[in-house]
Amino acid sequence: MANYLGNAISRRELLRLSAAGVAGASMSGWLGVLANHAVRAAETPARKKACILLWMDGGPSHHDTFDPKPDAPADVRGELKAINTSVPGIQITEKFPRFAGHMQHAAILRSMTSDEPDHGRARVFVHTGYKPGVGGVRYPSLGSTVSAELGDPKFPLPNFVVTGTAMEKATFLTDAGYRGPSHVPLALNSPSQGLENLRPLVPADDFDDRAGVLDQLEQGFARTSRSAAATAHATTFRRALELMRSDKAKAFDLALEPAASRAPYGASPFGQGCLLARRLVEAGVSFVELYLGSWDSHAKESADKASNLMTQVDEGMAALVADLKERGLLDTTLVIWMGEFGRTPRINGKGGRDHWSKAWTSMLVGGGIKGGQAIGKSDRTGAEVAERPIAIKDFMASVCQVLGIDHARKVETPGGRPIRIVDEGAQPIRELIG
Repeated sequence: MANYLGNAISRRELLRLSAAGVAGASMSGWLGVLANHAVRAAETPARKKACILLWMDGGPSHHDTFDPKPDAPADVRGELKAINTSVPGIQITEKFPRFAGHMQHAAILRSMTSDEPDHGRARVFVHTGYKPGVGGVRYPSLGSTVSAELGDPKFPLPNFVVTGTAMEKATFLTDAGYRGPSHVPLALNSPSQGLENLRPLVPADDFDDRAGVLDQLEQGFARTSRSAAATAHATTFRRALELMRSDKAKAFDLALEPAASRAPYGASPFGQGCLLARRLVEAGVSFVELYLGSWDSHAKESADKASNLMTQVDEGMAALVADLKERGLLDTTLVIWMGEFGRTPRINGKGGRDHWSKAWTSMLVGGGIKGGQAIGKSDRTGAEVAERPIAIKDFMASVCQVLGIDHARKVETPGGRPIRIVDEGAQPIRELIG
């Protein structure tokens, strides 16, 4: 009977029914009801996975975040102490006490490595999985790839949203590459402001009439002027109309969130961005990227600023993971914490750390991964990978695998050139799959 009922009723629930006097001879009367529940559950499509990328722009120090070196010399160790987490044997720095309690859901990747220590090139490399300029191709960011592979083209909300403060010049965030204008993200400069000016300034009927006329003009122009710019403009117009007409746009309004569930995220823009990300994936958005800048800590002043950012990240990220877990969304939502590289092992003469891409750390949470582990290892000073190197393309292939995307699939560009989603030779991190 247990095999027949599948997930409709557990052994524990069956025992509860027995204790209540429902089982036994009367149980036969429940079989039809339970079987119908099982059929309906089987017919309900599984929720597609979503991804939230918490992007730490500028390169956070792995020593000062999730790969502390408590036994290293002082000029390597730094001022921050290592603390225990919910997983025995895994320590992180004292700036993340809240998140330490959620480590059972996370996999820390302590052996990330690349040969791109330049901000601009590294940002593109980490976002696309391809080095900039290779083959003369504009490669899509991870968000655009997820939008194209997992997003619903008929969904009224954008399948890809980016938000955060001071991100106006971060063009790498919004480049869909060969995926085209349909997968360019909606960019919000402030998570708390949401989408402004969505309400038409004229009555609904008048607005629909005007939109219809404009649509006819757009179609006529597209027939006579087939260009990428015309296609992009028409796509933007159509998406804006769909969003204006959809009730789901309320997901962008943080004021609608109950105070009790909003409070744990804190008042910082980053915390509010985490809350917005949760609301959006809950509404059905496939990919949300939250930008947090000012991690480029070459001197004591900038290092102190980065240290203050860690408190915001701890509060917002811990609340996000707890909230997703409570709402039953954590197993279907992959949260990524990362930047473009790490920082130098030794603190420099200015009291900061410089760029370092030979060994650094990123982290994955939820999404069905095997959590509670640290994968790979850097050496005693965090200068070199000591065990299990993870290249950028391996990381990208792993994310794709977790989300259910075939990373080896070839996509045809507008010019007719087939290109792999992730570069050839990529090896997904096998330890992530439970």
